[in-house]
Amino acid sequence: MDQPVETQSQTQTQAQTPPAPVQPAAPPLPAPGLPPPIQPAPASTAPPQKKSYAWAWILGGCLVIVILIAATLVILGWWGARKAKKELEKYQPNLEQMKENADRWSKESEEWQKKSDQFRENLPNPQDFSNEVQPVQ
Repeated sequence: MDQPVETQSQTQTQAQTPPAPVQPAAPPLPAPGLPPPIQPAPASTAPPQKKSYAWAWILGGCLVIVILIAATLVILGWWGARKAKKELEKYQPNLEQMKENADRWSKESEEWQKKSDQFRENLPNPQDFSNEVQPVQ
């Protein structure tokens, strides 16, 4: 209790009341003609996060692959159709010749059928021969 009474009461009031918040000092004014100093962002606010567009790149890559596959199929189909058309044109004269040959063969077979029928009609009956020829004993 060596302290004066006033000091003790001040110490007690300081212990009982919380200290007042410290306010930051106002930034100094920049000198004329100089750019203002860069001040750090307050620690309480978080920096804005950049949006990630990875899904857009993945989707775009898949779309490119699908387009390439479709274009390849169209090109292969066009090339195959041209190739098939050329092959058919190459064999077209042979097809006409084959039709002519088939018609000719059909007429020849009809003629052979008529001749065969006439030959059968002109053959004698086998039963007639059994009466005339006697087996040798």
